[in-house]
Amino acid sequence: MDKIELNFSKKAIAQAVLPGILFVILLLIAVSQRVGIGQRYQEVTVNGKMIGCVAGHIDVPQALLDARRSVAMESEERLCAVLDCETADSRKPFQKLLSEEELKNALCEIITKSAEQESVRAYTVAIDGYHANFASLADVKTFLDKVKEPADEQNAYRTELFSYDSHISGIMAARLTQETAAEAADTVQTQAVSDAVQAEVITDKLLSGASASFARALRYAGADSGEGEYQNGILDMEFVERVEVYENYVGPDEIANIEEQVAEVTKEKESNKIYVVESGDCLSVIAMDHDTTVSSIMALNGMADADAIIRDGQELIIAVPEPDLKLRITVGEVYEEDYNADPVIIENDGWYTTREEIHDAGTTGHRERNDIVVYENGLEKSRSLARENIMVESTPAVIERGTIIPPTYIKPIGGGRFTSGFGRRWGRLHKGVDWACPTGTTVYASCGGTVIQAAYSGGYGNVVVISHPDGRMTRYAHNSKLLVSAGQHVEQGQPLALSGSTGRSTGPHVHFELYVNGAAVNPLNYISY
Repeated sequence: MDKIELNFSKKAIAQAVLPGILFVILLLIAVSQRVGIGQRYQEVTVNGKMIGCVAGHIDVPQALLDARRSVAMESEERLCAVLDCETADSRKPFQKLLSEEELKNALCEIITKSAEQESVRAYTVAIDGYHANFASLADVKTFLDKVKEPADEQNAYRTELFSYDSHISGIMAARLTQETAAEAADTVQTQAVSDAVQAEVITDKLLSGASASFARALRYAGADSGEGEYQNGILDMEFVERVEVYENYVGPDEIANIEEQVAEVTKEKESNKIYVVESGDCLSVIAMDHDTTVSSIMALNGMADADAIIRDGQELIIAVPEPDLKLRITVGEVYEEDYNADPVIIENDGWYTTREEIHDAGTTGHRERNDIVVYENGLEKSRSLARENIMVESTPAVIERGTIIPPTYIKPIGGGRFTSGFGRRWGRLHKGVDWACPTGTTVYASCGGTVIQAAYSGGYGNVVVISHPDGRMTRYAHNSKLLVSAGQHVEQGQPLALSGSTGRSTGPHVHFELYVNGAAVNPLNYISY
């Protein structure tokens, strides 16, 4: 009996201790990061094939960089293998994990084998999201030369490849450089076309997507100004985007056709840009200036109405058609024009800046001018006057102009739901705008001024009318209670009344009107929120 109990006791002890021992072993394994037992680790995939798993704290991109550097240091040539390395988190238990050194060795082996595979050496051109492989550096130069060729008919610029970094990185960049004086002289000797004909040829072979204004600009640039000191013609040319070139190994069928890639990289594709609204902008003008449509701007910015209010400084998303690779061209233009001298301004401290009077209209002159103009993708980006020759002098106009900043107007309530706009409604002119709101909502003065009416007035119900210093007038109608009286001066934002539904009204709301020179105008064009 005692023997049986002793055996049972040993068995019970073993059953109690064994799980603890296993837990300690697994804990040690987990701490050593050699086997996953449920903690997060990374599955590493190279070129679509998983090569193993590593602990979550290991920096896989850095390991790949270290492996590339290690292989490159042992190679006499630039390292050309390109690997697509990805990681994915996993927590499957009992997964063997590679150490950082084992991962690096595995990556070194893959890089070495990749470089030794049966593929052809190529040169990859990378421009942001665009990539193409070419058989030689000469083909790369030919490709880039053909991109700039339509704007450089005289072949005054050529593609130059240069190294940014060390031998290990193997990355080059491309830029356009102008021919030396000797090279330019040789080029001129081979030109059999006159200057005038050359200007027309340049115009007829513009950049893809270049505007008609750019065509005229190049005609001006090619014109003979008769002034040797004028800066005329193409002064500088460069790629807008950063163009990188690196050696690579690819399959024979991955070598690009030069002509096809020229067409691809210069083809305009829509890309989203941020446009900051400026004073005087409206959707139709913005759309026209950026070669897009109002409906496109509305869709990208969640606008329901083409008459939506846009404000200075507001950011809009616009879809702009642009090629992958653009040219920035600096051109000297020489042309004649009528001009008006800058007016003489007489400041009047008693007038608003919106008021001015012309005392002398001045006269129009005529001049020859030399402008330095910068174009990108055929669109003018900047223009500055370099030199001018006055033929007929302009006498300046004399203008008296106010210096006082005119008052501003704000929305007369906080919140509210816009329910009706300015314009024709139910067969008659709706002279203001409406915001639905609960009865008792505070109505504020849109602008400071003098109350000229605060009373019940027919269809307007309880109404407040304010005369403002700039001669404008505002009306606030259908109020449940008035808080001001006629003759009282009020400041902008001061409470005038409590909203309601008095007079001819279909429900509690604020009706707001604004008059300029005695005529009702759309208040939304004047108020700032």
